[in-house]
Amino acid sequence: MLAIDDKRLIYGARTTGSGETVKLGWDDVDSALAAPDGFVWLHLNASDARVQAWLADCPHLPEDARETLLGTDRHLRIEASSDGVMGVVGDLHHDFADDPTRVGTLRIFFDDRRFVTSRRNPLRAVDRLRHSVEKGECERRPVPLLAELLHHLSDAFAGVLVEATEDLDDFEAEVLADRVRDGGTQLGRVRRTLAHVRRHLGPQRIALGGLLARLPSWTTPDDATELRNAVARLDAVGHDLDLAQDRARQLQDERGARLAEITNRNLYVLSIFTAVFLPMTLVTGVFGMNVAGLPGVDNPHGFLWTLLLMAATGLGTLVVLRLSRIV
Repeated sequence: MLAIDDKRLIYGARTTGSGETVKLGWDDVDSALAAPDGFVWLHLNASDARVQAWLADCPHLPEDARETLLGTDRHLRIEASSDGVMGVVGDLHHDFADDPTRVGTLRIFFDDRRFVTSRRNPLRAVDRLRHSVEKGECERRPVPLLAELLHHLSDAFAGVLVEATEDLDDFEAEVLADRVRDGGTQLGRVRRTLAHVRRHLGPQRIALGGLLARLPSWTTPDDATELRNAVARLDAVGHDLDLAQDRARQLQDERGARLAEITNRNLYVLSIFTAVFLPMTLVTGVFGMNVAGLPGVDNPHGFLWTLLLMAATGLGTLVVLRLSRIV
């Protein structure tokens, strides 16, 4: 693990021209940025007021880069200029599983020998990138670092997609088994998660596509190929995310159709019972009138004959419904 002297510098390392990697503390930041050779990556905690003050006056970074690293807007973009490449990309919070609406922003600036990132909340993909660099699994150069970051972003978004797909599989099984009275909350949560992630991933894919069309002149062909592969993988995850969102929408429609079918079936059964018992209700209403002259009042078997008349009317109604092919 690299040494960290305080919370301002989350990660800092410098690779010299001879290939030696030097651990950086906060006191080494200015000299590392001012060094004429080698490569340096600084990952800053932009929520710290001291970092904000340092970025505002840092003479070693272009003004546009300092504004980007200090910014608070959530507009996802990547812009290439004569000073380097800078922009804002979306990344999942560490506690995304507890609150799937929390997608944070990582602010980036890099040129041919400097890679500077800042964030205000702990983010998942850039933290995995840090561990990859510490273990020597990633080449310490700007474009390979960006490509590795995109791979970790793809892994993070793919993890969300896998969880959503599993939930959709379970819900689809319930729909096919007509167990759709419950589950609307679950499906709604999945749809909201997919929509929120897609809303962040879509502009990011467009911005990265624009970057590929105007890579800096110092980008090597191998670096360009590696970056294209990383962007292509992120595009594939985005495409799968689009398909999952369409599937969730179709399952919502199917759920609504099944619920409507169940409701219509229940109303149909209820209407049959109503039609059968309506003549019987008429008989009980007539014989329940408290007026003189009702037949069977003085007959000891009057109640039995009334019951038989009710059964006959109900049976007759059912026969009529069957002959009419209603039941």
